Amino acid sequence: MKWFRLEEINKDNNMKKLVILVSLLAVMTAVSAMAVQRSGNDILVDCSNLTKSESTESLSKERILGGGYCIGLIDGLVTFNYVYDTVLQLEGQNDAIQMCLPERISTRQMAKVIVTYLEANPGRLQESGQALAAQALVTAYPCNGELPKEK
Repeated sequence: MKWFRLEEINKDNNMKKLVILVSLLAVMTAVSAMAVQRSGNDILVDCSNLTKSESTESLSKERILGGGYCIGLIDGLVTFNYVYDTVLQLEGQNDAIQMCLPERISTRQMAKVIVTYLEANPGRLQESGQALAAQALVTAYPCNGELPKEK
């Protein structure tokens, strides 16, 4: 494996290869940590735990873990979107960016968006929960040249 120094990386093939490599490593790490595909039903329960709870003191361990999973899922989606956005900007393809989040939005607010989307689409709850969560955020915060509204 050849290592690149930053000054050797140009904006063409080498940068793309590096981003792909880093993305693949991130996905492989995530896959090993998340061996089971979670459905929309699972994500609905997990993110509902996060949005409805004011205090963790009254929650069971399962509900706390579910809320933690929702936080991790949202963090992963936001991080991936940031990396994707950065790569597209380097390539001059700003029009292909998927999700434009408001500057000041909390994880709890994004969890509410996901819960609302899942509740509005009960016929899709058997599908991949991760994909549905991503679709919820892309739908709520599209990049259409306008700043997304804070919810």
